Amino acid sequence: MVVTIITCLGLAGTVTSAALAVRRARSGQGSISPYAIAWGIAFALLQAFIAIWSGIGLVQDDLLSALVLNIILTGCATAAFNREQLASHLQSLTSPTGRFPHPLVLSIAFMLLASTAATLGLELSSNHNLTWMYPLCLLLEFGLIAGVLTGLFLVLQRRGAASAALALILYIIGVAEYFVITFKSMPITPGDLSALSTAAAVAGTGYTYTLSAFCLYALACAAIAMLLAMLAGTLRPAPEARSRKGLIINLVIGLLIIGGVGAHVTLIDYYHTLGITIYTWRPLESYYRQGFLPAFISGAQTINPPKPDDYSVDAAEALIDEYARAYDEQNATNENRAAAEAQFDEEKPTVIAIMNETFADLSIYQQMHADYTGPEFFKSLSDCLQRGKLYVSAYGGGTANTEYEFLTGNSMSNLGTGVYPYTIYNLMDAENLAGQFKDLGYDTVAMHPNHATNWNRENVYEDFGFDDFLAIEDFQDAETLRGMVTDRATYDKILELLDTNNNPQFIFDVTMQNHSGYNTGLIPADKRVELSIDGMSDSEINEYVSLIKESDEALRYFIRQLERLDRKVVVVFFGDHQPFFPSRFNDLWFTDEDEATHQERLWQTDYLIWANYDVAGNDQTSETVDLSTNYLGSALMNVIGAPLSDYQKSLISLREALPAINTTGFEDADGRWYLSSVTDAGGNATLEEAVQARSDYATMQYYEMFYDGKNIYTTRYQSAANETDPNLAPGTTKIQ
Repeated sequence: MVVTIITCLGLAGTVTSAALAVRRARSGQGSISPYAIAWGIAFALLQAFIAIWSGIGLVQDDLLSALVLNIILTGCATAAFNREQLASHLQSLTSPTGRFPHPLVLSIAFMLLASTAATLGLELSSNHNLTWMYPLCLLLEFGLIAGVLTGLFLVLQRRGAASAALALILYIIGVAEYFVITFKSMPITPGDLSALSTAAAVAGTGYTYTLSAFCLYALACAAIAMLLAMLAGTLRPAPEARSRKGLIINLVIGLLIIGGVGAHVTLIDYYHTLGITIYTWRPLESYYRQGFLPAFISGAQTINPPKPDDYSVDAAEALIDEYARAYDEQNATNENRAAAEAQFDEEKPTVIAIMNETFADLSIYQQMHADYTGPEFFKSLSDCLQRGKLYVSAYGGGTANTEYEFLTGNSMSNLGTGVYPYTIYNLMDAENLAGQFKDLGYDTVAMHPNHATNWNRENVYEDFGFDDFLAIEDFQDAETLRGMVTDRATYDKILELLDTNNNPQFIFDVTMQNHSGYNTGLIPADKRVELSIDGMSDSEINEYVSLIKESDEALRYFIRQLERLDRKVVVVFFGDHQPFFPSRFNDLWFTDEDEATHQERLWQTDYLIWANYDVAGNDQTSETVDLSTNYLGSALMNVIGAPLSDYQKSLISLREALPAINTTGFEDADGRWYLSSVTDAGGNATLEEAVQARSDYATMQYYEMFYDGKNIYTTRYQSAANETDPNLAPGTTKIQ
């Protein structure tokens, strides 16, 4: 309410200054041009936006930031409405008797100051303590911004509008960064740009876009940058004083500056040459300490998949043969595996893979200091084929990367930071579980109760070999919770598929119920879980754990239904990532441990593999095997006796030296975790084996994804909507 009142008062001051400027112009005491009016209206619109946004309760009620912002916006608007008078005064400073020998000197000074303000406008919303930034990185970011702002200013013949617009755009990017960090504790990465359609599809669901006090300070800086760009533009030569030579010089110098920035960004390796690194286990710190633009550019340069040293097709094929042969030799006399194989060949069980949205057991955080014990039914299942911790390559978001690892056996650790393979790479020939089951004679169905375009799934699933993709259109009358289709509704859809199709099926269910954010307040009273964390209540955490309880109950319902089913079914169930908030508890409650162990706690969920029949060669006593998502698909196929590809055999053999790996780190055979930056074994034989296995894995994966002659990048992008086959039931998406 305070911000609204102050902003309305500031807006009144802006309107008053505009009226006074118009009155003076009409009385002959001054002049006001259309440019002055346009600039003044721009500042007034920013003020009006804050008034409206705060009026609906979406601005932090902070007195100081509101005062600072409105004083600056009103001052900028007043200066804009009096642009001609200011221009006259500034031009007098650049006259032969003035303080500056040439107007361009003062213009460039204004642009450098504008660049400083624009840099603050970009950073302050999310990065509140710039003294923590590395000075050279801050200087680099300023240089990049100054180069583009000044280049635009010169290319447009010393006009400030484009530079001012860019300063405002940088502010908007900074606010977007603030919201992304707020919602998933992760910065914006280059890969996010390839998934804008997905982001837009879920942007309005459960999120509250409240501007913080720092967002207001950042807007004040952006406004100052805009004003300075305007002032620089007032120092243009009069029309009669302009020459063709001067116009050409401005254009050439401006293009050279912008081209220099472009060359710097594209030709200089930010990682190897400048040492700007995105640590996947501390990505926020990387952005905070190195600046948004340097960190983002460094990440963008890694979108091109790193080719292993001394890579060759022959060497990669030899490695796969070697690891696959090791599996065959080890299992040549394995009676349990032989029995499972014979059973699978004869009975072809239906396999259901459930990747449950944000399903995680937060009791690993010292029971949340609230005696929280996690999902009760999930943890109590004692007749699983296998279960354990699942180390993932996503935190707070990035669902598609977890399913990519599961379906393909590839690891995000071998790809760049901020990469989303579904939206970036050509996966048409990628080995995956759907294609594998299809080759075994299975009907293959994917389902996700949201838009088929999300994460480019409509194209990826077709490339992978799914026969059908059931998206949001197929869940029109389904039960919802917080506006999301419930887990149980997807399970009912699976039961329907089992009831209407006697063929063996591979069904991949990507649920939606537990998607962030968790501030909706839409959990019914009878479904709410209330935790008292050190005597405090947190509405976001309570909503999340309430959702997990619902997921747990839905899983209980589904398993009980399958137990009564007269057909053989295997279920693999796992969470894709943790929610965005546990990092603060991890840092607060776990202070005396090595960095790798500390970080990996955030990058783990849980999985189980369960069957409603006696699987040959398995005691079904819920043997605990901790692994990472990239190994889960091959582990599933191995334990149920399904045929394995050479690549899957290689992954199983690889696990002996490298039991788990994700973007954050890797585990050696002794169970010790290391950050992904570790490459020197330092005489540790077990670590040396793990490091070698990582290298071999990178080579084999590069071959699987990008063998010579294959186009690396996708040419099939997310569409606006799914096309519907008129021969199918309404709402059904058929993959052709």
